[in-house]
Amino acid sequence: MHLTRRLFVAVVIAISSHGASAKTDPECLKHLGGGFSDAECFAGLRVNIVEENKLLYKKIRAKVPVGNEHAKVLDAYMAAQDNAEKFCELQRDAGAGWETNPDGSMYTALYERCVFELRTVQNKFLMNLLTMANW
Repeated sequence: MHLTRRLFVAVVIAISSHGASAKTDPECLKHLGGGFSDAECFAGLRVNIVEENKLLYKKIRAKVPVGNEHAKVLDAYMAAQDNAEKFCELQRDAGAGWETNPDGSMYTALYERCVFELRTVQNKFLMNLLTMANW
């Protein structure tokens, strides 16, 4: 029992430290096949793109003059994107018979893909916005 618990803790720590220290290689998108590895790919890439989106946001925010109402609009946009992740649960849960806690099957991959795609669209929007702000 203690050996199993220690092994479990070691595996969790190894997975956590790997995710925290390394960026996910976009190459994983070429090897999608359903299930946990897909969820891991999309989740890892999402972390990468969320980091990039935060940097883009800061660059854009720095371009907005102090007191300008567009700063509030930009902040609201970023908050709306964060809130939009919740809607990806609909797709995941619909596939799992509307269960809110699907097991580790492909339904988690559906959620992670949805969130990744939302963040990818956000990234494109922010990059275009930064381009316009730099004109």
